[in-house]
Amino acid sequence: MIFLNIVKKVYFYFILVVVFIIFLYNQVLALWLATFIFIIYFSVFFTMVSSKKTLLKSLQEYLLISDIDIAKKLKRNVPDIQRELYALAKNQKNKKWLIVYLNKRYIFLNMQAVELFIQLFSRGFNEKEIFENLSPRMKIRSRAEVKAIQTALASQNRLVRSDYVGKQISKSK
Repeated sequence: MIFLNIVKKVYFYFILVVVFIIFLYNQVLALWLATFIFIIYFSVFFTMVSSKKTLLKSLQEYLLISDIDIAKKLKRNVPDIQRELYALAKNQKNKKWLIVYLNKRYIFLNMQAVELFIQLFSRGFNEKEIFENLSPRMKIRSRAEVKAIQTALASQNRLVRSDYVGKQISKSK
């Protein structure tokens, strides 16, 4: 696995050096080779980008869905789905949806689910109360998922707890 990651990082530079060496001996062949490599590189890049966009569009209809359920619905294998979710999760800072990693699986929450979670959290609900409110509406399985969602949203500065209710109660006593 480590070797594969190193190869992924080095292959572009290796190809660049090979094309340069060929260029020193045969410029026309190097130009054709570089054009061919350029076309392959961008076709793979655009395929990956469109695959992620397609995945996101298909996930938006579910409030909460796990990677295993996504793989079943899209009839793809779980490691491929997890790879794509990992790539999406790395760049989710300013997105309205949320991807959470918990117990070696990914959980996707669409915009409505995230807003509902933030709403409950801002009202001062604790993990148990949030779980009890969300479990009938979503396929949320445990309080650990609630905690993972809360941690992910907090790390992105998307959670603000409203202590207004608590201050009102303490002032009246």
